[in-house]
Amino acid sequence: MVFAALGLSYMLVTFHRLCPAVVAVDMMRDLHAGGALIGMLSGAFFYSYAFMQLPAGLLADFWGARRTTSLFYLLAALGALGMGLAPDSTWATFGRIFVGLGMSMIWVCTLKTLAEWYPPDRFAAMTGLLVAVGGAGSLLASAPLAWAAQEFGWRTAFVALSVLSLCLSGMLWIVVRDTPALAGFKGPDFPHGLTPGRQALMPGVRAVVANRWAWLVAAWLMLDNGVFFSLAGLWAGPYLSHVHGFSSTQAGFALAMFSVGVISGGPLLSHLSSRVLKSRKKTLALSAAALCGLTGLLSWRAGDMGGLELYGVFYLIGIFGGATPAIGFTTGKELFPISLAGTALGILNIFPFVGGALFQPLLGLVLEHYGRGADGSFTVEGYKAVFLTLSTTSALLLAVSLSLKETFLQSTQRHTP
Repeated sequence: MVFAALGLSYMLVTFHRLCPAVVAVDMMRDLHAGGALIGMLSGAFFYSYAFMQLPAGLLADFWGARRTTSLFYLLAALGALGMGLAPDSTWATFGRIFVGLGMSMIWVCTLKTLAEWYPPDRFAAMTGLLVAVGGAGSLLASAPLAWAAQEFGWRTAFVALSVLSLCLSGMLWIVVRDTPALAGFKGPDFPHGLTPGRQALMPGVRAVVANRWAWLVAAWLMLDNGVFFSLAGLWAGPYLSHVHGFSSTQAGFALAMFSVGVISGGPLLSHLSSRVLKSRKKTLALSAAALCGLTGLLSWRAGDMGGLELYGVFYLIGIFGGATPAIGFTTGKELFPISLAGTALGILNIFPFVGGALFQPLLGLVLEHYGRGADGSFTVEGYKAVFLTLSTTSALLLAVSLSLKETFLQSTQRHTP
């Protein structure tokens, strides 16, 4: 029940990350915003989300997941309402900032709670399952959101999200317990974890910041999520509309393939890293190589791809770009003891959203540089440059993957009785 409550809440987090891709064209029209400005609006979620990750980790360790998630979710409800009622892009940006602040606690608090409730050898599998559940949220941000926006308007959709966030806040308070002991469970099956508030604060932060391997994991998370968030979370939608003439509903179905890839990729990559390759490092390197090839293919054939080809590429990017953070965060968690899990994961979780915050407006500037067509659409050449930028970034991601410390054997040995 604890996993279900946190998982449902995380579904809405992934929804908000990727929903601008579906409604970006409508938002640009209604809010009178260009590519760079809509990139800043979409990226505002990532700015506020990244800013709050160190506090999220500290609150997860010292205040507990229950209080942290339920209270901050109220901010997300306020932000979604602000977006739905925004008269211009400035107010919409402020609303998205509040959404980012409210959603910023869920991922880290959930991973910390998983570390408390499940044995160490199941952490990767549970993280993969959490990513798959999150993929369902991003799936809702594709075709279903496109339909809702077409039928009722994107503003109404965000007001409805505000009401849903309010309900989820109450559910988190009622259901979530930070440790098995706080839920009344005792015995050898629940041996680890301290009551929130009993760990030392600053020594934990210093231990994480001083670990050089953690910085490599941070770089990996920034690059991987920068590629995935900027494509699946924003610019893939306008690309389908401007280059291939997709309607909002057609684009929604194509964008759904990112989410289907994330849903299937979370458990798949967790199994691959734990049971087949028995290596976090090899799994991440394989994924980075695939992502480099896929974005390179988009750059090469940006104006010539057929519908089925686009579906396939988006699906694979969902696996190798959107689901791989399950393995990246597992690697980061395995560098530290459970008592520091929240702090470590909170610090590391700053960097995926730094990547999204940097890449989304950057790619908007690239598109603006190549100009617009007579109908106001961005050009094929602009999108080719965007995809080439992402492919180059993926090549750098591969280099970082090959430099990571292997944590699989170390973690297994550490927790073997």
